[in-house]
Amino acid sequence: MSIRPGRLRAAVLAVGVVVVGLGFSIGACLRDGSGGGLARGRNGTSTSSTGPAAGAAPGGALPVGTLRLGVPEEPASLDPFDPKSRTVAGEGLLSQVLPQLFRVDPAGREVGWLADDASVRAAPDGTSATFSFRTGAHWSDSAPITADDLRFTLDTVRGGAWPGPRAGYDRLTAVEGDGSSVTFRFAGPFPGWRRLFSGADFVLPAHRLAGRDLRAEWKQGPDVAGGPFRLGPVTPGLSARLERNDGWWGGPVKSPAIEVLVVPDVRTMEQLLGRRELDIAWPPVTSNRVGRYRALAGVDVSVAEPGGAFESLVANTTTVPVERRLAYFGLANRDRFVDVLLAGEGDRAVSLAGPVAGSAAGAAPWAAAGLEPAAGGLKGAPLSTLVAADEDELSPLVGRVLQQGAQPSGATLELKSDESSTVDGTWLPDGRFDLALVRTVAWPEPCWSCWFADASTGRGNVTRVTGLTALAAAADTDPAAVAALEARVRAEGLMLPLWRPRAVLAGRGVAGLVANSWSLGPFWLAESWAPTGR
Repeated sequence: MSIRPGRLRAAVLAVGVVVVGLGFSIGACLRDGSGGGLARGRNGTSTSSTGPAAGAAPGGALPVGTLRLGVPEEPASLDPFDPKSRTVAGEGLLSQVLPQLFRVDPAGREVGWLADDASVRAAPDGTSATFSFRTGAHWSDSAPITADDLRFTLDTVRGGAWPGPRAGYDRLTAVEGDGSSVTFRFAGPFPGWRRLFSGADFVLPAHRLAGRDLRAEWKQGPDVAGGPFRLGPVTPGLSARLERNDGWWGGPVKSPAIEVLVVPDVRTMEQLLGRRELDIAWPPVTSNRVGRYRALAGVDVSVAEPGGAFESLVANTTTVPVERRLAYFGLANRDRFVDVLLAGEGDRAVSLAGPVAGSAAGAAPWAAAGLEPAAGGLKGAPLSTLVAADEDELSPLVGRVLQQGAQPSGATLELKSDESSTVDGTWLPDGRFDLALVRTVAWPEPCWSCWFADASTGRGNVTRVTGLTALAAAADTDPAAVAALEARVRAEGLMLPLWRPRAVLAGRGVAGLVANSWSLGPFWLAESWAPTGR
């Protein structure tokens, strides 16, 4: 699981005016086909070491058929060994360049990507699994993808250079095999093993990186690809280009390139799509997205049911006593958040894992609208800090609701914001918060001990809780034990799931767009996106 906090702006009007101007200049650059500053770095040269894609138009122009995608967040880094890359923007782009074993479809099914679905076999006792790589799987430099790449990646995850999640990999005791056949062996049953080397946990090329200083490599992003795209030119603050990996083993990639343009303002993104200056828009989670985009002539909108993504309120157990944690959670009216802020574009989260297997509908520990503890739990409370990252426009609204609710008790809640890379990389792991608004994309079969075991090193375990290892381990192997774990998490005021937003993806003249709430960013089946000429 990986945590995705939301965005808070101090001067919304000023930022909006600046971004509107930027948005129209983006459109002008793309209309004349020159690419202008979009395809070059600050010094006029490509910031990527991969060079232009085959078939690129001369003079720096975008390849014919390039799709222009608007996203609300800039990747702070595309170096997978840099903690700043561990945001939804960075991980979403990297997931198209570096391969993963499995991915999750819009229905929440784990499907093979690098792993061949037909070859997957799990032992009856859950302590091992075997699979084969897809036929012909290889890197963009023609080197085959083998079990050696998984062993190298595992060693990297366990080493000091890896900034991503580590939880769950301690259960993987051996990666056996040579060539394309692989056997995983686990320390005990591990039904959620498909999350390993998947999602934001990429497979790394051993032949390219072995024996090198990983902190010094790939500062401008990967120069070898194993996914449908390779990384092209990057202009910090403005754009990044994904260019077709013509040697990809997974089938044809239908667009020569995807120009990913940073458009932080939701209204500007809508205008650019309406003006045909964007082909695809991935709007942030704000109300009435679906209605506004469907009102644009010629625009198709894909909407996914709530899936793995959810927003939650997390308390720091080392700084906030349980009575105060529960009191703050009781201020969160999740029904109102969903009905008013999301305007029907999300559901109230009743569980960390979605519907709890074996439980009746609505029987999860958080089924009630709110915890509603006595307001006296905040009386005389010291100044508390609520932290969120800068990318989610709902965070300031939620923060103000909590602020106002705390005031009658005399409690003061101070709102703090920072870049998502700093919140993920510093505020949360260093415990520099009392409360935090976080966004998570969970795996369908969650690794509960990755979140709540005492020795967990996963980023999901930001609550720094101890004493839940036994409950978490039981929940990993027995779905009926999930409710007991969640009840304990609720009783101690550790984490309150707020809502599950629906993923929305809008496009004009593009076939193959599918929104997916289990996906990191908008890129589900991006290799199938194709311009239609409409």
